[in-house]
Amino acid sequence: MLIEPRDPLIVRDGRPFTNSPGARARSLPFPVPQTLAGAYRARRGLVEGLTFPQDAPKVRAWGIRGPLLAEEVGGRWRLLVPRPLDALRLGERVYPLRPLEVPEGVGCNLPQGLVPVGLESPGLKEKPGSLPAFWYWESFLEWLLQDAPGGFAPEGHDGPTPEVRTHVSLEASGTAKEGALFQTSGLEFVRREGEVYRRLALALWPEDGQEVEGVHPLGGERRLAYWHKGGPSLPPLPEALLGALLQERAARVVLLTPGFFRGAYLPEGGAFFGARVVGAVVGRPLVVSGFDLEKRRPKPTRRAVPAGSVYFVRLPAEWGEGEVRAFAERVWMQNLSEEEQDRRDGYGLAALGVWSGRSLRWEGA
Repeated sequence: MLIEPRDPLIVRDGRPFTNSPGARARSLPFPVPQTLAGAYRARRGLVEGLTFPQDAPKVRAWGIRGPLLAEEVGGRWRLLVPRPLDALRLGERVYPLRPLEVPEGVGCNLPQGLVPVGLESPGLKEKPGSLPAFWYWESFLEWLLQDAPGGFAPEGHDGPTPEVRTHVSLEASGTAKEGALFQTSGLEFVRREGEVYRRLALALWPEDGQEVEGVHPLGGERRLAYWHKGGPSLPPLPEALLGALLQERAARVVLLTPGFFRGAYLPEGGAFFGARVVGAVVGRPLVVSGFDLEKRRPKPTRRAVPAGSVYFVRLPAEWGEGEVRAFAERVWMQNLSEEEQDRRDGYGLAALGVWSGRSLRWEGA
């Protein structure tokens, strides 16, 4: 299912906003899953004739996967995913960040069982360069299926275009207040490529397959969006990835949407379905809140692990082919957050990548 905002989309960052002079309403760079889950449930609930908040328990049970970014190219929609944080550009080359052995006599403040993640060579001291914020699926899959790709150049772009509007506060008579200017910033779901403008949309996958269509508000200020059935499918699990998992007994778990874990940035017990986390590249936490329509009050503020975060895991040596395949199927394009409602809301959508399972030795250590 595709959701294509007609107007610039505003997904608020939680900071207070009024139309007082100098106020600014900032939008997040990309909507969090619960925003899309809430909009989808509201739209579907209206279609099915449900009432709120009486039918809230039924509505909350409708799960989603996503959202991910999609772009129309040549009459078809291409999928894009957030940049994986284990990719670092120095100069003209993209380097993979990998777990490192801790040299003898060196200590760190990481939790027990975790090792640092970084570059193997201490001589790589250039200022990191920029990478596209969103990668086309084909580039991302290439990154997943190679442990240390050489000459890798990801294709992608920075996603929706930020758009700022300046407004003026009005008196009761309809005239402008002197000096009462304020701004709102939104996301314009279009991308300019030379003289060509390409349409962008949000891809969403209801878990029970019940898609909706039509025109319905999305985000702040009730700005409108077109809801379409169809769109790109969730990518299937690559067989080449399964072969690598069987051989190396290790993997990378990459979050495509933000996730919630009971151990802050780690899953409870430090493992994903029996695979032990030995290293992680995690971005700055994403602060998430919202409004509970059933209880008529704000939701508690929580910190989510941001999309693009990467976990390096080792699989138990005693696992056979069946257990390895079962692990891959439980992770690939599944929501990994530990609370059931968070999974239903789309938090923690994940992919798997190849990793040798070996911690690299620092050069010169």
